[in-house]
Amino acid sequence: MSLYCLVYTSVANQKMSDDNLKDLLKKSRLKNERKNISGILLYLDPFFIQILEGEEAIVNERFKIIKQDSRHHKVKLIYKKPIEQRSFPNWTMGFNKINDENVEVVEGFSDFWQRPISDFFSDSPNEIEKMLEQFLDMFKHETLF
Repeated sequence: MSLYCLVYTSVANQKMSDDNLKDLLKKSRLKNERKNISGILLYLDPFFIQILEGEEAIVNERFKIIKQDSRHHKVKLIYKKPIEQRSFPNWTMGFNKINDENVEVVEGFSDFWQRPISDFFSDSPNEIEKMLEQFLDMFKHETLF
């Protein structure tokens, strides 16, 4: 089995309350557990960034379903790459709601939120890998929803 990491961004169609997000996570975690998918969902109103890890065909199938979800639009695949090991092996769907305070604690991260998402990710795949490492460092010890 070859593992893949897929990252996409999207824009919420409406403001997501904590209850909306918790419901989304509950359903996603059940589906992901059955398919052996791990990852994390980050939300900064109105933007989503999701990282999915798992077997390539299963991750692609999941992403195809996600793209059709009516809760968001402007779904853009920004990164897909084979990986040797999972970055989020114990999270069927980790989550964090990002706000201005926790964005500012990551060195170089505020620049990400000041530029259009498409501009940031078009720079180079290395930027995405740096961002993934920063997310992992930032959230690996946090209690998530």
